[in-house]
Amino acid sequence: MDTQEKVGTLPVDAQVTFLYYKDLAAPERFYGEQLGFEKTFDKGWVKFFRITDHSYVGLVDEAKGHHKASDAKAVMVSMETPELEAWYERMKESGAEIVVHYDPAKAAEQMVSTFLMRDPGGYSVEFFRFNKRD
Repeated sequence: MDTQEKVGTLPVDAQVTFLYYKDLAAPERFYGEQLGFEKTFDKGWVKFFRITDHSYVGLVDEAKGHHKASDAKAVMVSMETPELEAWYERMKESGAEIVVHYDPAKAAEQMVSTFLMRDPGGYSVEFFRFNKRD
């Protein structure tokens, strides 16, 4: 019997991915205005934006958080959506820094369709849709 079976799964109500910045102004505009996510928590130095009913991105001022902002960005915020084309058009129109463009011509042959942006702090932000789950 593996550890999972012995212990059992305990409930988790929500999930937050924390991203660290030297200045929160531009990321707050990006997640709140450009992406249009609802800000649900704001203590000045930490702000939560709701992505789904139970998942959030947390923006943290490095001066008060547990980590420091760094040039190396080993975290990617990745969101699955059935409205990939609409998100892509919205982000293009808003002037987002898109680094991997959506290609509808490849959708039928790919397991996943995607596009990838950079947020103002350099973190990767991806929207994707599963085309097939083989």
